[in-house]
Amino acid sequence: MVLENYYSGLSKLGGYPVELKLLKRRAEMLDAVSTGLHPAAVVGQLAAKYGVSERCLWSDWERRAKWVPMLLGLEKYAGFVEVVEQKLNAVQKAAWSIYLKASNDNARVGALRTVLDSLEIHGNIVQAKEVLERLDRLEEVAEKQQKRKWDGGSLH
Repeated sequence: MVLENYYSGLSKLGGYPVELKLLKRRAEMLDAVSTGLHPAAVVGQLAAKYGVSERCLWSDWERRAKWVPMLLGLEKYAGFVEVVEQKLNAVQKAAWSIYLKASNDNARVGALRTVLDSLEIHGNIVQAKEVLERLDRLEEVAEKQQKRKWDGGSLH
């Protein structure tokens, strides 16, 4: 399935699994520095936000040559998905036009198969987006539960 291939590519870096939280942290670090903020300011903010040490973030920043290409690849994937969706819409429109104007059954059947194939691909794209959104929500819930656990444990 397309989603499994995408997610397995997303979750590996150098053969080791990469947590979604780490990917988000790195993307946020790169975005902030690319807007002109000094890395020291970014590291300070992200350390508090993600609950990691500044030393960890500096180490990650120093190794950015290894992970920046992967992040850029994910951005290219997002752009690729948009282009594919636009092309699928154009293919569907053309196939429906052929179906309506065709003078024989073979042309109509071929057009309908094209529409069905494009709908299946579009469905896979939508499903992949939904799964990634669910992962984001699950991560947020897990973080809130962890925070409640820590807050509850410190009150005793």
